[in-house]
Amino acid sequence: MYTPLSQADIADLARFLADPVRPDSTLRFQELQGFLFAVACSPELVPPSSWLPAISDEEDLGFKDEADTQRIMGLIIGLYNGINDSVFERSENLPPGCDFRATIEDNFGEELAISLWSRGFMMGHEWLAEVWDEYLPEELDGEVGSAAMVLSFFSSRQLAEFYYLESTTTPRHRRPKVTFTEFAEKVRELFPAALSSYAHVGRSISEALIDSDLQDKQK
Repeated sequence: MYTPLSQADIADLARFLADPVRPDSTLRFQELQGFLFAVACSPELVPPSSWLPAISDEEDLGFKDEADTQRIMGLIIGLYNGINDSVFERSENLPPGCDFRATIEDNFGEELAISLWSRGFMMGHEWLAEVWDEYLPEELDGEVGSAAMVLSFFSSRQLAEFYYLESTTTPRHRRPKVTFTEFAEKVRELFPAALSSYAHVGRSISEALIDSDLQDKQK
């Protein structure tokens, strides 16, 4: 079991990512958490060499020197390891610092932690879309789609309203039976289970692929 980053480490990494000298495309800390959750849940193992450049959309992060590079990369890998542990456990715990606000309407906003996490998750899920398409059994497509909807719901009010209308209306029934607020509250209730469900499906596929590969090598 990997020791989670300390609060000082988290603050240090968050400051680095938010520094104006970084490329505009650089993920902020909570976005990075969401992105790395999606990466850790991938049906196929994704090495750091593949996902590290995505943190800044392939742009140079502007490290001061080699020591700065090693320090920050160590913190990022440490963050990933901690998230990977939670995925292995199929944890339903909300990401650190991403607690929901009491009033559901207060959980949308570009700078809110849960919104940042959801945007990072959505980026990671879309980044790995081809991997999911290749390995996801058809019978599990609905489960993963539902979990991904819940986990990305709070990324923006616009997307949330799209999900709301898509989920509550049909050609025959164009008037939703529940209000947006009621729907959003239900999504908030489902968030912990969606974390566990998404992790379970992705990791189960990954573990099955690893076992199959080992059996092939032993033949």
